[in-house]
Amino acid sequence: MQTSTSEKFFKSSKSTKELVLRLGQSEYEDINVLISNADPNSRFPQLNPFTLQSFIKDKINRHNSIQNMKFTRQGKIIFTTQDPVCAAQLLTLEKVVNTPVSTNIIWENITSRFLLYDIPTTVSLSEVATELSKNNEIEIVEIRRFVKQNNTRESSPVLVTML
Repeated sequence: MQTSTSEKFFKSSKSTKELVLRLGQSEYEDINVLISNADPNSRFPQLNPFTLQSFIKDKINRHNSIQNMKFTRQGKIIFTTQDPVCAAQLLTLEKVVNTPVSTNIIWENITSRFLLYDIPTTVSLSEVATELSKNNEIEIVEIRRFVKQNNTRESSPVLVTML
């Protein structure tokens, strides 16, 4: 059974910011927001931490909820918070101290994953997401289908990531 790239991956139609705001309804430990240079070939410039802290205080009104801020070896900044609203505000940043940035969430500690075996390849991933969300009242972040090339099996395993 031949499966296209669009049939191998499904991502929620909700924005990352909206998914983060929905975290207030579930249990989690920390939300990690990753901020990197908008140019993928460039590193984020090393800033004085006090300069960065004052910038964040000016831009984020719930800055008191930020528990930790650290620079990574890859030239990125990770902010740790337990407040979904603060995380959503961090996600809206477009520039940090005159440097264009891109923002993202590290989903590892706030999502759950499970594997469904033998899902028919004729069933689209959006149908699987709709059925799981509707019947189990869960929020699907993404679904990934594992299909080997030139595979003739009519079913394949599917990895579901949910809030």
